[in-house]
Amino acid sequence: MTDVLKAGDDAAAAVAVAPRVTLADLEAKIDREQYHVFDDVLTICVLTTTNGFTVTGESACASPANFNEELGRKFARERAVSKLWGFEGYLLRERLAAEDALIAGALVKPRADMPAYIGTKVINARPMLRGDYVSFRGWEMPADEDPSDAGYLVEYTDKLDGNVEGFAGYISWSPADVFERAYKRIG
Repeated sequence: MTDVLKAGDDAAAAVAVAPRVTLADLEAKIDREQYHVFDDVLTICVLTTTNGFTVTGESACASPANFNEELGRKFARERAVSKLWGFEGYLLRERLAAEDALIAGALVKPRADMPAYIGTKVINARPMLRGDYVSFRGWEMPADEDPSDAGYLVEYTDKLDGNVEGFAGYISWSPADVFERAYKRIG
């Protein structure tokens, strides 16, 4: 950790009132680092993050007579970490924007006395009308329900408690508006 990056991180922490990327966050995401030296003038630092992403930083001196491998590594790493900071800042802004969009779409807004939470659950689903789901389950359509209601056949993947033959997960049906507020397609 360089003095310049640490000083900047400490200054930001003194005034921060919202989520931010910290130097400790960055260091925790670095899985490995490699250094390559070329012609005793150029040092390249390659940082690989825990998710496999790589960033590079470079340090060069004008003359091989001034080359210092320790300083070259220090400056090259600092530049790589600075690049990583930009990427992590972008990811944080993306996450905050996605959370803001979810809150904006919520029918009931967060309360001051209850923090908001966003759930994460992987499910399998496909569009299915309510009437088709009732038939799929072998049930009778209740008189007070509309068989043309749009929705989704849902298989919950967090438990192996299949309630329908041929499915390992729990099977249910969700109205389209409820489902589409809660889930976004993967891939």
